[in-house]
Amino acid sequence: MKNNNQQVIDATAQTMLADARHYVEAVAAMAETTALSAAQDIVSSTGIKLIARGARIDASLREKLRGHRLSGMTLEKSLAVAGGVTPETLAIDMSRLIDEDAWFRSLAARSGDPGAMRHGAARLNLPREILFRLTVAREQRPTLYLHTVRVAVICHYLALRLPLRATGIDNLVIAALCHDLGELFIDPAILDAEHRIAEEERRYIDVHPIVSWLMVCDLPGLPAEAASAILQHQERLDGSGYPYGRKENELGLPGRMLAAADLAASIVARFKDRHRLSTLLRLNNNRYDTTVTNLLHEATRHDAPPSGRLEHEAVMKRLSGFVAILDGWGQLRAAREIGPNVFGDFLSTRMFNLRSLVVQFGFDPYNLATPLQLAAEDPTIAAELNAVLDELQFQLADLGREFDRRTATLMATVEPLAASALTDWRRQLQECIGA
Repeated sequence: MKNNNQQVIDATAQTMLADARHYVEAVAAMAETTALSAAQDIVSSTGIKLIARGARIDASLREKLRGHRLSGMTLEKSLAVAGGVTPETLAIDMSRLIDEDAWFRSLAARSGDPGAMRHGAARLNLPREILFRLTVAREQRPTLYLHTVRVAVICHYLALRLPLRATGIDNLVIAALCHDLGELFIDPAILDAEHRIAEEERRYIDVHPIVSWLMVCDLPGLPAEAASAILQHQERLDGSGYPYGRKENELGLPGRMLAAADLAASIVARFKDRHRLSTLLRLNNNRYDTTVTNLLHEATRHDAPPSGRLEHEAVMKRLSGFVAILDGWGQLRAAREIGPNVFGDFLSTRMFNLRSLVVQFGFDPYNLATPLQLAAEDPTIAAELNAVLDELQFQLADLGREFDRRTATLMATVEPLAASALTDWRRQLQECIGA
């Protein structure tokens, strides 16, 4: 049975899917560069026929799409697109990625079946609705589409290496292709790399796995295994993920594989040195499936180690801020401000994991001089320390968001004095991450 917070999350996802204005806007914009026509009569929610079957979608008809909600049908069923995504074009795009990127070539070489990784997508039985949405992503959200292709290639590699049966491989690749399609329903301005996401906007990000799942869960022929993996792709083994905060025993293998592949695709796109992926996987070994991450480690094992340099003042500031967060939490626990309740357990687990994150690399947060001296003498250690600090920054921000997600329903479970102390600590956390 879902709690109140989960019910609110589900309601937000349902509202996003029903609204669909950003998705409709993307479809309408696609018509400006791609030949779209009506595959059947398009009718508004009030019964007005907006567009007749066979009509080419021109500028005036695009405005009709923008100004009305559709009822009893979907845009995917109502519209035909020329030159859209097909299983064959997906295979071409995945093969091109392998050709153009050395790291993905290494995945194919290690997979045991490079030909399958290049051409396997061509055999997928993808519903028309999925192909249409992938076309919208390719034409209007190219960054989203390229990320989807990257994740699909990584998932195919993982599936071949485990190995999964042919059906399991196809299901995982389908899940990879669909896992972020819910982002088509989010205002693209929120997803812009330069945009700083406001707290009220964060909820749209948090529910996108549910929206992606809702988009596919009722499609005829779509495997339930693929749908479940889509829903779980942002969950983490330690319960620190979203949308529901599920833990290890609640997550299936396909969902775990997709989660690791999603992380890997994001990291290899952001950083030139692939060694950064191995570093971040080690920093998060309690959040991802070890069997899966070991397969990703293999692909970076022979990469040249990174080198870097430290900005001493900036690094000291970041390390000192982290120590202040640890001290503040330790003072709360020592003063018994936080009792043995669910909220306290959640925070205790996350703070323990953050402390362990740096300790496992041999960095004592209470002895800042040693790692700084070592990093100054060794560029490889400098790069490792930079990676640790980047991941700390990310996880502290993620902890703050999870704190805020749980506040509405869980602050009521602690005493007023504890609630006040936690609020003060949250403010300290905001200062540390620059929120």
